[in-house]
Amino acid sequence: MVKWLSFIVKWLDHLKVRHKLLGIFLVVTAIPILIAGAYLSYGTREIVLDNSLREASASMEKLQGNFEVILSRIINISDMIFLSPEMRQLLQNDYDSPLEMYNAYNRYPVFRDYLKYYDEIETIQFFMTKEMITNSQFIYANDHIQKQDWYMDAIDRQGKIYWDYKNEHWTGKSFLALNRAIYGQGDELLGVLVIYISQDKLKTLMSGQPYNVFLTLDEQTIIYNHSAEYLGKRPLFLPHSLEINDTTVLDGQFEGDSVKINVHSFQPEKSLENTFQVSAIIPLEEVMKKPNEVFTRGFLIMLGIFAVSLVLIQIFIYNFHKRVQYLHEAMDQVAQGDFAITYNVKGNDEISNAFRGLKETSISIQKMIDEVYVHKLKEEKWKRKQKEIDFKMLASQINPHFLYNTLEMIRMKALMNKDPEVAQLVKMLSKMMRSSLERTDRLISIEKETELISYYLQIQQMRFGEDFSYHVEVEETLKKYYILPLIIQPLVENAMIHGLEAKEDRGFIRIVLLERKDFLEIEVTDNGVGIPRDTLKEIQERMDVETYQSEGNRIGLHNVQQRIKLYHGKDYGLTIESIHGLGTTVHMKLPKIEHDR
Repeated sequence: MVKWLSFIVKWLDHLKVRHKLLGIFLVVTAIPILIAGAYLSYGTREIVLDNSLREASASMEKLQGNFEVILSRIINISDMIFLSPEMRQLLQNDYDSPLEMYNAYNRYPVFRDYLKYYDEIETIQFFMTKEMITNSQFIYANDHIQKQDWYMDAIDRQGKIYWDYKNEHWTGKSFLALNRAIYGQGDELLGVLVIYISQDKLKTLMSGQPYNVFLTLDEQTIIYNHSAEYLGKRPLFLPHSLEINDTTVLDGQFEGDSVKINVHSFQPEKSLENTFQVSAIIPLEEVMKKPNEVFTRGFLIMLGIFAVSLVLIQIFIYNFHKRVQYLHEAMDQVAQGDFAITYNVKGNDEISNAFRGLKETSISIQKMIDEVYVHKLKEEKWKRKQKEIDFKMLASQINPHFLYNTLEMIRMKALMNKDPEVAQLVKMLSKMMRSSLERTDRLISIEKETELISYYLQIQQMRFGEDFSYHVEVEETLKKYYILPLIIQPLVENAMIHGLEAKEDRGFIRIVLLERKDFLEIEVTDNGVGIPRDTLKEIQERMDVETYQSEGNRIGLHNVQQRIKLYHGKDYGLTIESIHGLGTTVHMKLPKIEHDR
């Protein structure tokens, strides 16, 4: 076996490419396609049959469910009649005259109400053991009725539900009916209740079914079919060994034709002896007629396609062989060290276009990558340097070291002159300046940042007296988090300078630090003069412009915004809400950081 395989491999190695392509086409493509096509065509027939069976099964399940709903309603109605004390009173009372009997019937309109509101019911009849006046619904069960099988079966079952296909008493028409014996309070037999199911309701239930459907009772009696000739007859197409609540597909004969029979057998609730079957007759010849036609046409089409493809592959192999020869010459040129390939494969198909485009694109892309990458690195490096310069300049503007030493001297002088208020004021200012001397790129705790803000606000309160008040609200759980230094104070300064100094009434600033699910939120709210809508829009747009320079020597909102975005990313930063004349609220969104970096 190994020798034969080795011989075949060597023989294939000596074949030309065009012969190999033709052989591959025949062995790998053409012949398998013919075989697969025949198999798929046959498989399509099976799929069509399976789809028909699934369609029938789904239809039968839906039909069974709707039919069970009807049976369940009939059973519930029988339960209500079975337990009705008015029914027992009607049948157990003694009446002196026929008029009293008629009046008693009229006082018990339950049967009429059921007929009015439930279209599933054809009629309701009660066969009484007590000799009373007979009407359309209350019928005296004479000796003839009591000897009938359905009546005796109902008595034998002692109040249990029993289904039967029987003739209606007055018209003689056959209906599916629920039979049930009714007893008085002393367990004396009052009669047999019979509820007939409407054939029109069953007809409506069966309408729109794609196949011939039969409803059968106990595998013995056909209770409904669109053709009246089968009603009441034995379903010869059904076996006699169906399991309760079973679904099966059987092979069988129906009117001399081979069919598939999809059978759903089920037992309604409270029905201990009866079973119902919903059966769909699927004619194989009719179902497979179109698939057989498709199979024949498909096979002929595949033969035609095979012939045409054989001609086309020969043309393709010829052209392909010529192009391979050209490619071989180009490869020889590269092997000799000449990398400047000026020769192109002739043609205008995808291969030749891709080859030419690839050469041009590879050169252009390489140049563009080099230029863009270098430019991007320079730009990012320049931006970071610029930001570092901005931050250093900012710190130098805010934090003059000599001012701290001077303030400390003033505080000591105030203490010596016994002026504690001035000393306290200078002390708070000194602490603020000491904090500003520290690195501005290191995170500090929220507790420390809010402490500095409190110093600033106390200084302002000493300055304005009763015309200014403030409130700082920090959740206890926030004290474990760290934030950038000097990012809340500029917001408070803006509120004082631009919001409250121009206000004639009493000013107020509220600072709230909140912990959200995935971030921290800081709100600085004032009741100042507010910001006009156009100005607010300009400020918000200006905050996100990296190249914008803050005016003057103060720390602007722009600087705070850029520090946050540079350090934490674009998902964090400031948003402003303001109503002109009422006040302003600045929202700051920061990440949760539980340690200094």
